[in-house]
Amino acid sequence: MSKRAELSWRPSLPVLGLALLSGVLPATAQEKKTDAAPMLDEIVVVSQKRAGAVDVQAVSVAITAFDANALEKSFATDLVDVGRMAPNIQLNQSGTFGGFSNFFIRGIGSSNTIRTVDPAVGTFVDGIYIGFGPASMQDTFDIASVEVLRGPQGTLFGKNVTGGAVSVMSTRPDGELGADIKITYGNYDRLDVSAAVQFPIIEGQLAGKIAAMSKSRDGYFKNLITGRNKPDVDTSILRPTFRWTPNEVLTIDLIGEYYRDKGGSSASQNLDSRNNPRMLLVNGQLVASPATVQRVFGYAPPADKYDINHNDQGYVDTTAAHGIIDASLDVGHGVVSLVTGYRDVKFNSSTDFDGSPYTVFEFPDNRESQHQYSGELRYASSFSDRVEFTAGLYYFTQEMYIAERRAAYASGPATAPVISRTVGIAKTDDSSYAVFGQGSVKFTDQLSLILGGRYTVEKKEIELCPFNAALYNSLDFNACPVARLSGDDKWNSFSPKVGLDWKIDEDVLAYASWTKGFRSGSFNARATNAAVLGPVDQETVSSYEAGLKSELMGRRLRFNAATFLSDYTNIQRTVSDTVIVNGLPTVTQVPRNAASATIWGVELEGSYLVTDALTLDASLGYTNASYDSFANIDTNRNGVYEPAIDGPIAKDLKFERVPKWQYAVAASYEVPVSANSSLRFRTSYTWVDDQFIDTLNSPSLALDAYGLWDASVSYSLDDSYTISVFGRNLGDAEYYDFGFDGGTHRAVWGGVPRTYGIELSAKF
Repeated sequence: MSKRAELSWRPSLPVLGLALLSGVLPATAQEKKTDAAPMLDEIVVVSQKRAGAVDVQAVSVAITAFDANALEKSFATDLVDVGRMAPNIQLNQSGTFGGFSNFFIRGIGSSNTIRTVDPAVGTFVDGIYIGFGPASMQDTFDIASVEVLRGPQGTLFGKNVTGGAVSVMSTRPDGELGADIKITYGNYDRLDVSAAVQFPIIEGQLAGKIAAMSKSRDGYFKNLITGRNKPDVDTSILRPTFRWTPNEVLTIDLIGEYYRDKGGSSASQNLDSRNNPRMLLVNGQLVASPATVQRVFGYAPPADKYDINHNDQGYVDTTAAHGIIDASLDVGHGVVSLVTGYRDVKFNSSTDFDGSPYTVFEFPDNRESQHQYSGELRYASSFSDRVEFTAGLYYFTQEMYIAERRAAYASGPATAPVISRTVGIAKTDDSSYAVFGQGSVKFTDQLSLILGGRYTVEKKEIELCPFNAALYNSLDFNACPVARLSGDDKWNSFSPKVGLDWKIDEDVLAYASWTKGFRSGSFNARATNAAVLGPVDQETVSSYEAGLKSELMGRRLRFNAATFLSDYTNIQRTVSDTVIVNGLPTVTQVPRNAASATIWGVELEGSYLVTDALTLDASLGYTNASYDSFANIDTNRNGVYEPAIDGPIAKDLKFERVPKWQYAVAASYEVPVSANSSLRFRTSYTWVDDQFIDTLNSPSLALDAYGLWDASVSYSLDDSYTISVFGRNLGDAEYYDFGFDGGTHRAVWGGVPRTYGIELSAKF
């Protein structure tokens, strides 16, 4: 069997059967250590923002939740790893800029690095929305829980999103004296050291915690030009947290964080565009034309995926800091909560985008900064046995400064190339206001009506100095030598939700809902002229979901199922269109509305405690995403938009970075070694279907299906000391996360080879 055939098989009936029998709330199912019959642990979530804690099985929405224990046992290091353990979710990075999240849930997400384009899947850290793409990829260090919510959110989240939300909560001090230390060493010279110390300050009233982490690692890709690897890791985090409980009704958490990343830039892997070259219109004729890297320089990339030739080693230098106040006051008939915080980011980077030893397309020494502030005030009440609700007000504002330098081949032979060095500088000011709420009314003890709604107003302003050479060194926006581009716009929307909950019995919940979602329009910070500045229109979605949540066999089996149908209007896509300028192909990146799309799918997840020692987890996701229409896109890439020709081709395009099938299975077996020690074996396998990586479905960038196999063995003593040996991607599968096929070059980004290591942890 060929490698391609081997990687492209669909899930077999035995695999589907395992998914149906076991499902996945991956690794969150742990045995209760009591004298009673063993059962799966209750999973408590906070994203529903109710007056009290709520079991995820009692929530009528598709949520996959992971606690700190689950993250540790799976050896997840960031949200990318978390996304692989849940159905119809891809929490990948953009690839081109380090730490820039490009999340997809149920077929909807963002596949670009334009800073001014809002993500379809929002990231929330300790209750605040992360508004800036760089440095938005969260580490699992000092994390209490990660909750992934599928589908449009807004009736409970202050910042509305159409695809879904990822809510990350850090650990809080409980007033006890204790410490948690962890050291990890692995191949590629990986060394992670973290420590968290919590302590009482005023007994029973004020507690503190200081958590710190340092991570270092060589890159997976060997740059044959410099002899150095990339992208290397050099990350530090300091997170102080304080909890004040002056009485029984008031709790105030103060959370700070300082983040520093001085690692390497992304490792683009150049592909030979002489293989299956794109058809381009040159001097009025359609010809097969390789990209500049091969057409002008004749470059032949290395055969090994992990060998690269970059003339610019690149770097990332990121500083991020935030402060958050999370306060709650029990007023008897309900709980008043306030979450407010600020975040500052400075992001400097240099990136070899073309992945070749020549200057064809590079981002040298970009300078960017962002400042945001948000506030969310909520009231949640369960004042009767029949009615409960949450209502709130939300405000968010951010300012960005984006100076994006470009060095690109302009003309001339390989021996004497003419390089164009330009910079585009953008200044933006965004704000969002909203009122939202959601509640339930019990008709009977079994049947409840869910009603929710959100009204949003968003304003955006941009002032742009288009790409020019004069400011390349100074980055002085006020000295812009060309006509500035500017724009401002406002969007408003009402997003309702209606649902029914049917409590079939104490352990089985069925539900159905209809929700509308909204994503405001965006300007293009990479615009080269007024015609492509934007804004694009707002994106809206009507989403229908029906599901079942159950705990059976004395809570030894947890099985959840959901099916959904989403109808999108003016869906936003960022397209790299190739146009012909002076006979040469030139790529222009443009956010556009893809008219309409329909997405439907199914998700199965659960856990099965087979014996006191053996736990099985699995998930299965299916997504069918298709465009109903897609206008204003040059699908045959001849440099001219021809509705009669391009329209039918565009309608048949597949969604990028959206596999049709994916599944994950895991098994954990824990046995006692002595009265105070135990041994745990864990293995997992994640499989992802083949997919296109770019909007235009370039065959050269199509990614074959692949599977990732992980395994670990851990020995624990006194529930305080643990030594583990682990391996990730033990089959050494080759894959990537992002790709580009334009007139300058063809390249892919991402992929992690086989890694392994040893971890020591101690809790006092």
